[in-house]
Amino acid sequence: MRASLRRSTSFSGLAPAVVLAAALAGLAGCGGGGGSTAAPAPAPTPAPAPAPGPAPAPAPAPAPAPVNGKVSVGPGCVEYSIVAPAALAGADPLLAQQWHLTNTGQSGGSPGEDLRVTDAWAFTKGAGARIAVIDDAIEVTHPDLRPNLVEGASFSYRPSNYGSVWPLPCSTASTASGPIEGHGTAVAGLAAARDGNALAGSGVAPRASLVAFDALSSNSDVDIADALKRDGSAVGVYHNSWGSPDDGGLHAADTLFLDALTTGITSGRAGKGSVYVFSGGNGGCFRRAAGVCQEDNSNYDGYVNRLGVIAVCAVDHAGAPASYSEPGANLTVCAPSSGNVSNVVTTSLLGGTRTDFSGTSASAPMVSGVVALMLAANPNLTWRDVRLILASTARRTVLGDTSWESSVLTSRRSDAQPRAFSHRYGFGVADAKEAVLTAQSWTSVGGSATLRTCTASATVNQTLPDSLVQGSGTTVPSTIAITGCAISQIEFVEVTLTATHSYAGDLQVRLASPSTTTSQLADRRACGGGTGCGSYAAGHVFGSLRHLDEAANGTWRLDLTDLAPGDQGTFDSWSIKIHGR
Repeated sequence: MRASLRRSTSFSGLAPAVVLAAALAGLAGCGGGGGSTAAPAPAPTPAPAPAPGPAPAPAPAPAPAPVNGKVSVGPGCVEYSIVAPAALAGADPLLAQQWHLTNTGQSGGSPGEDLRVTDAWAFTKGAGARIAVIDDAIEVTHPDLRPNLVEGASFSYRPSNYGSVWPLPCSTASTASGPIEGHGTAVAGLAAARDGNALAGSGVAPRASLVAFDALSSNSDVDIADALKRDGSAVGVYHNSWGSPDDGGLHAADTLFLDALTTGITSGRAGKGSVYVFSGGNGGCFRRAAGVCQEDNSNYDGYVNRLGVIAVCAVDHAGAPASYSEPGANLTVCAPSSGNVSNVVTTSLLGGTRTDFSGTSASAPMVSGVVALMLAANPNLTWRDVRLILASTARRTVLGDTSWESSVLTSRRSDAQPRAFSHRYGFGVADAKEAVLTAQSWTSVGGSATLRTCTASATVNQTLPDSLVQGSGTTVPSTIAITGCAISQIEFVEVTLTATHSYAGDLQVRLASPSTTTSQLADRRACGGGTGCGSYAAGHVFGSLRHLDEAANGTWRLDLTDLAPGDQGTFDSWSIKIHGR
């Protein structure tokens, strides 16, 4: 699968891309980027040319040995001192600028539109929880990261550094947009930069333990799958600011990734399950066609719409959806990031700080930090518990936004704010204080061993009438009746759609539940790259949290509508898999 870090607009064409060679499709890093303060919708990183075939696993070459307390990741690469710096104490000088932690309006935004993190710190700062950052390179020697680093537990997959516990960048070169290999370092700082050390600012979980895996540096899907399981008994949350390209196309996840994910949620943390946080994507306006903004959807990305994945969207400093943040029925919660004005403060290369980080690469590690606070407050939480707590305690913002729809999910917030779901916000903005308070007294629903699953399928084989007018068409519905299913509270729904159509971007896909709520799975769009937005021929899997806590039994309906003239097709079949308790 072709893979790259999600970057914001100013990284376009500059960011290093990562190839998952076995699948030959693309993962795009989720944000992290812009050097400008006014951030237009981030464009997808151009995908590299497909590799001719699966890349073999890198030959484990001896990692460079430290010389005089210094190490590099390969010939011609920068040397880093691995001597632990002296412990420092004092107020963090840039903490007041970190509006995502405490928003006082300092960036021109709305006071209170933040993660409510400092309130959560009265209960825990994350000590005892471990975060693993999976990225291209991470400067773990950074003085604001090193105090939280678990010595000897990181792992490098870079061929010239394979097996080293120092997964550092090779180059510290920058462009006008920022450090070329600085993405992972910025991500790590947002999740777990140390507090109270008189340096820069703080991470969301400033006393959580940190490890780093540079699995995106090796161009190997095998390495990414390995990283997603590495030290599964000790790692609480695996953070991933990457995903498929933001091009509007349908992208399937490779089998090794899916197997690793299943292993993690089943066996990780002694059966409680590993928690996987992914950025939801930066394709909110991935291109313009005839002057109209074309919108990608997080659900087109098979890496971030799966059972066990917490997909994160982004809001700006006023609480509104960031222009680049992708919608999706698979979204769990949002977190702050750059909007159209203000970016966020985090760690940078050579022990430095940057004030220009952005995208869902910035919002997602904040949620990983919140998860670490939750696990520190209650180490017995399962991966299922974590997602339920995030959803039931999230804070609704911009209450007048018409995308909010009522939800049957029970509110766990102390203010009893009613639950609602939006395909732009998920269940709202993560609230660290409410999540930690709820975690402390939470009664577990169990892990994968007690998760119930019900499945059904339907063969349709109906022609999809071609649209005669752009934006209008005839809907072809198909229903499946679920009976005898023991799930009274849904936790996740998967739909696999198989259709034959010459331009998949013409199709609108909607799922209606027995409770009459609707998952918006796909919309009409014009895609880039000449791929026709991918294909449903082999079956594309969608994921949805829209129906959280609804009952499974009853009639489910999938609606397909061709909304653009000139291409025709057939609604072949579909299946539904419902998970819950």
